[in-house]
Amino acid sequence: MSHVHFPDFSQSLRPVVIDAERISFHADPILAAIDRHSEAWSVFQVAPNGETAMRAEDDADAALMALLGTPCATRAGMLCLIRHLRWFAAEEAPNAASHGDAWAIAQAREADLSRCLGVEPVQRLPLALPSGRLIGPTIDLRPAPTPARLGRVMETAGELMAALVIIGGGCVLTGLASLM
Repeated sequence: MSHVHFPDFSQSLRPVVIDAERISFHADPILAAIDRHSEAWSVFQVAPNGETAMRAEDDADAALMALLGTPCATRAGMLCLIRHLRWFAAEEAPNAASHGDAWAIAQAREADLSRCLGVEPVQRLPLALPSGRLIGPTIDLRPAPTPARLGRVMETAGELMAALVIIGGGCVLTGLASLM
């Protein structure tokens, strides 16, 4: 049938390209915000006491708030932000109260990005020397201790449940065997 007109789907079947995929890694705005915060934090760390230190602290706090408000345009930018926020949390943990809401926001943003990307917190594994000694944090493979009373109750309940299953199963099997 020559009078049938088929629509041209070639134009509508183009792959969907998100704008974030077109942005090069180096153009991600989060990288500039990370650099500004790192520099402001470094200046604050070496600032002499007095008015200069207060101004440097204000600049570092403003850079932190700007960092927390800057969106990530690429996956690599998200990973860089996670790394930077983990470093910041490790360095500033003793001073968490002085950061106020920014501290909680930084922790929440790091947790959200980590969950979004499926990135687990980095843990340093111990290094074994040829002598067998471990350098670094040791890993305790023992199960976490449970309260003594709760542990005894759980063990007793488990043994009781196993005994009931064995006795009940034996009764059922004996009954079936007697029917045959």
